[in-house]
Amino acid sequence: MNEHEEMRELLSLAAAGALGTAEEERVARHIRSCTACAAEFDEWRLLAGGMHRLPTPQPPPGLVERSRIRAEARLAEEAERRWHRGVMVFLIVFAWVVTLASWPVFRLVSGGLLYMFNSNWNQAWLRFASFATFAWLVGGVAAVVLSIHQRRERRMT
Repeated sequence: MNEHEEMRELLSLAAAGALGTAEEERVARHIRSCTACAAEFDEWRLLAGGMHRLPTPQPPPGLVERSRIRAEARLAEEAERRWHRGVMVFLIVFAWVVTLASWPVFRLVSGGLLYMFNSNWNQAWLRFASFATFAWLVGGVAAVVLSIHQRRERRMT
């Protein structure tokens, strides 16, 4: 691309006042020496001037404020959801750790160290782990059902 073509591409930006001072000076120097570009620049300047005279559409009163309030409410809801999700994950992990750690400690305290090496201990541990898993799954399903119910209530209000 030669310099003339490059200047022609910059004419519309120069007419709109969107160029830096260095580029604006380059375009001005080129316009002084090229009559075709000077004529095209005048056309772009008339068009840009006409665009500046057009009325700027304004939103109805209250629309911006209502939109801002709705956006803030949604952002607050998202932040609350993230917080609740984080708390739930922490509580679930904490509860699992406590659950899984409590059984061996309880068996060690109640049956002694030798009981932990008994083969019946493994079966009891599996029953306990199965029961704990079932209990946590039921609790998880209850939490999901309550969450769905709460969302429906929020939508109705």
